[in-house]
Amino acid sequence: MTATEQRTYTVTATWDDTGWWVVTVPHVPGAITQVRRLDQVVADAAEVIEIQTGEQVDPATLDVVPVLDDEAGQVAADARTQRRRADEVTREAAETTRRAVRLLHERGFTVRDIGRLVGITHQRAHQLVTTASP
Repeated sequence: MTATEQRTYTVTATWDDTGWWVVTVPHVPGAITQVRRLDQVVADAAEVIEIQTGEQVDPATLDVVPVLDDEAGQVAADARTQRRRADEVTREAAETTRRAVRLLHERGFTVRDIGRLVGITHQRAHQLVTTASP
């Protein structure tokens, strides 16, 4: 590995029901620590890897995998999945809206009618008309 290459580490944070996350780095023997919050995992994991290996670790090379082995963990995972899908649908709706506004504007509809037809305000329709790329 060259000086510019960084190894990527998978870091597992497992909730232990005592209010702590147990943090382990499976491919680094003895790399274990505890944190109170998930936002503390990266810094602590980087430190424990450095202690165990002597290697400086770029936090961007750590892939944190939270583990909750119960219903709450499954529901949280489902929520993340649904939020990703919702974000995708939102992006698709925005693109379709821009396309509809452009096509309706090209046909000569007013921005008030465009807004009504597409389901946005006439102000937003005007913004989209004036910022539409050719």
